[in-house]
Amino acid sequence: MKFPRIAAFRRSILFRLVATFALLLVIASLAGIILIRHIVNRDLENASRRELVSSMANLAGDLGQARQEVAMYAQLMAGSSDAVGIARGSSSIEIALIEKARSRGIDIDEIREGRSSGKADAEMFRRAFAGMPTIDYVLAPGSPTRLSIVAAVPVGTPKNRRVITASMPLGREFLQQEKALLSGDISMFTRDEQVGTSSTCYSCMGCIREVLLDRNNWRLIDGGRPLYFIYDCKPDPQAVVVSPVRTFDGRVVAICFSRSRGAEALALFHTTAGIVGGTLVFSATMGIAFFLLTVRAIRPLKNLTRLAGEISDGRYGETIPIRGEGEVGELAAAFNRMSLSLEQAGRELSEWNHTLEQRIADKTAELEKFQLGMVEVEKLAAMGQLAAGVAHELNNPLSGIMGYSELALELFRDKPRERVSGTDIDRMITYFGHIDELSQRCRTIILDMLKFARQHDQEVSDVLLNDLIQRTLVFVGKQLKQGSVEIDLKLDAALPVIRGNPMQLQQVFTNLILNAAQAMPDGGLLTICTNRSGDSVTASIADTGKGIPPEVRHRIFDPFFTTKPVGEGTGLGLSVSYGIVRRHGGEIRVDSEPGNGATFSVVLPVPALAGS
Repeated sequence: MKFPRIAAFRRSILFRLVATFALLLVIASLAGIILIRHIVNRDLENASRRELVSSMANLAGDLGQARQEVAMYAQLMAGSSDAVGIARGSSSIEIALIEKARSRGIDIDEIREGRSSGKADAEMFRRAFAGMPTIDYVLAPGSPTRLSIVAAVPVGTPKNRRVITASMPLGREFLQQEKALLSGDISMFTRDEQVGTSSTCYSCMGCIREVLLDRNNWRLIDGGRPLYFIYDCKPDPQAVVVSPVRTFDGRVVAICFSRSRGAEALALFHTTAGIVGGTLVFSATMGIAFFLLTVRAIRPLKNLTRLAGEISDGRYGETIPIRGEGEVGELAAAFNRMSLSLEQAGRELSEWNHTLEQRIADKTAELEKFQLGMVEVEKLAAMGQLAAGVAHELNNPLSGIMGYSELALELFRDKPRERVSGTDIDRMITYFGHIDELSQRCRTIILDMLKFARQHDQEVSDVLLNDLIQRTLVFVGKQLKQGSVEIDLKLDAALPVIRGNPMQLQQVFTNLILNAAQAMPDGGLLTICTNRSGDSVTASIADTGKGIPPEVRHRIFDPFFTTKPVGEGTGLGLSVSYGIVRRHGGEIRVDSEPGNGATFSVVLPVPALAGS
């Protein structure tokens, strides 16, 4: 079912404007939503990273404080024991220190030489028994509390050396306390295993360990550099900051502080929803306002459209009332002025058309006259080129006439009339026959010259193209022979008769053949072919010269353009030939490659009667 009003509205400028505005508004809104969401997400990530780094700094501060406390209790216990000189725990001072340390989660012990402890590395005790106090992280194998802060302080003389140790285990209890303070899970990993964690999510620990064991990431951690990364682990995405610590024996423990990104994702969702809702409200408001403004602006244009339709139908002079001010009022006034101006211009245009037609007729007559002059100039130039050959052609029969005349004179000059025999009369008749034949030849040459030089603009007759080309070759044969040009004729004997001016067409082929010969100054092969293709016949003249450079090929038919030296060409030959062929309803085609000669093809139409 079709709705004409809807279809008309879809074709209207109002629909196009509103649709374009809506499309631009949607694109701008989507771009704004994506950009704002990206900025908010980036800010949330940066804020989360800053909070994690700050929490890790607090954790590092707590670890540093724990190291100070462990070292302090070890030093105090060592000083008290050395002062009293009695066994550990026998004085009230030592008892108070032990109780206070135990409340802080610090274990104090005394180790005599030869007795080992599982809390510290053997090398640490060797250093302490050697008189060097030591405090460091110790990773005890096989202990439930794997990582501890251990301080070892020597007491007594070298002969009666004892070592006071203070250690704080960094086990689950410590990690749970720090988790409550920092609001995040703390985990510790070595390259080979998990040392401890405050998290109960085994999946999260697996994801963190997978990221840490990446070769590039662990190389950074092993070099003492912190690491920050985000991973989407199920069910809760996490953000992790990693700070490495090195134990007394040189092993690296990666301390990871992780926090859920759920709050961050929820904040991003709420922000995105607010942006989308606000954008929809803004877009709807802007769309309605634009629609109302467009309707108000389009309504006056309908009258302008009607006036434009009348102007396009040729009804000039009508005007429309101007209402209001602004661009629409100015447009209506401009339409009124245009309608009146067009009415006036129509009258002036009619007068100018009449004047222009007369001027065109005058200029056409001048151009035809100039073209005829160009034809005659080129004809005179061709006559000059043919003069030497014609002189030679006339010289040969004239020499024969003179020879036979001298023979006749020698035969009858001193012989009396009565001594003239029948044989002499026969010889005389033979001499006069040769003289007559040679005279006819001279006459034919002179008539051909006169025909070529004479005006034949209005003479149109049947033309046999093959005979015309052969007569032209006879006419220019001397020039071709002097230029060592060989001729290869491939004439189609089944060519139909065409209509044209024989002398003008002969001038065309004379120009093309002489140009081809001049393109082969050291001699060459001139190939002339004729054939029929559909409703036209083609005569092709190909030489083996140097060809036509591509940069001048488009100018070869321009009047007075020539590549020959000054004094050897007028630059009119090809231009005149082109004009003659065009007046005969044909065309001249050129095919040439530098170094491979050139081929000029003259295409002439076949009359309808001949073609059928």
